[in-house]
Amino acid sequence: MYSVKTLNKISAKGTGLLGKNYAVGDSIDNPNAILVRSAQVDTDSFSSDLLAVARAGAGVNNITIDKASAKGVCVFNTPGANANAVAELVFTTLGMALRNIHKSLSWIGGLQGKEDKEISEAVEKNKAAFTGGELAGKTIGVIGLGKIGVLVSNGAIGRGMHVIAYEPYPSVGNMLMLNSTVRVVQSIEELIIASQVITVHVPFMPATKGLLNEMNLTSFRGSYLLNFARNGIVSESGISSFLAADKQNTYVTDFPTKSDLANGQVISFPHLGASTEEAEENCAVMAVEQLKDYLDYGIVHNSVNFPVIDNRPAASVKNRIVVINNDVPNMIALISKVFGDAGININSFKNESNGKIGYNLIDIDTAVPQSLVDALKKIEQIIRVRVIEL
Repeated sequence: MYSVKTLNKISAKGTGLLGKNYAVGDSIDNPNAILVRSAQVDTDSFSSDLLAVARAGAGVNNITIDKASAKGVCVFNTPGANANAVAELVFTTLGMALRNIHKSLSWIGGLQGKEDKEISEAVEKNKAAFTGGELAGKTIGVIGLGKIGVLVSNGAIGRGMHVIAYEPYPSVGNMLMLNSTVRVVQSIEELIIASQVITVHVPFMPATKGLLNEMNLTSFRGSYLLNFARNGIVSESGISSFLAADKQNTYVTDFPTKSDLANGQVISFPHLGASTEEAEENCAVMAVEQLKDYLDYGIVHNSVNFPVIDNRPAASVKNRIVVINNDVPNMIALISKVFGDAGININSFKNESNGKIGYNLIDIDTAVPQSLVDALKKIEQIIRVRVIEL
């Protein structure tokens, strides 16, 4: 029996997949796993029973990743599960900005209480003030070609736009889905110079902090900058200089700040990117499926701190030992020696690493003596040992 603590409301379409061998709820004290959306998770504040944290969403800046790794806690996310919701919102809000919908709605609200004739006359007299532009024919620069970036790029092509994209670490799977007419450039500067619209879709991490900034945005001659990724990817000074360059320039963001709300050139939303029923269900299902695979079999998919490993046990296997270690030389030999010294035959030994964490799945068809577990734990650089009865 595993216990799973929910720190946010998680769609029942996901939690319903856990089954009778799982206790799930928000009142569990010492969970084996955590399901979370936006709540802050400090893994050090939970007991040593914690094995995994699954984020029903893509960003994981609300989770203490380094602390989790140090304790052998696997952290999952759900990349792509909310991609369609975010991509659709990009075009909804870009269309709003181009057509001055937000400005016209604010103006027309002032006509409340007037008679139909007055409203009609006012509309005809003032509608020219809200004349906008069209998506078709414009050049959009898409920063990041993950699942969201690819959907935005392809959607822009379908709307008659020209697309320039930048992705420093392309995924083969994602690139195969990209429309062949998208022009992929080798530098962010090249994209900025050539674009009339820029939209950013990369994760927030040290390498992307201030990716768009006061220095490189001076080359941007377009009027629309969209951020549905995370705050911090576009620096505050970069936003300020972009907006100050032209009173028609518009910043569209899903992560408003105090200065954003005070600026009439900013269209801001309360983090609505993934806020659709479909996206929440997709994220919950994906997070739960990954969590179950990890807890039941030690299988790792879409972890942000552990290497991918998909090795299902054979029917004859009785126990699977999970060994998590710092990725240093000679660990496989040291682990194998412990089994040899104990006289235990290994049916299957699967090892993967990501440069920081070494992850081992060892299958045996006999019982696991406590002395074996104790001997493994004594090896320097081993972070965690876990036995899964199959």
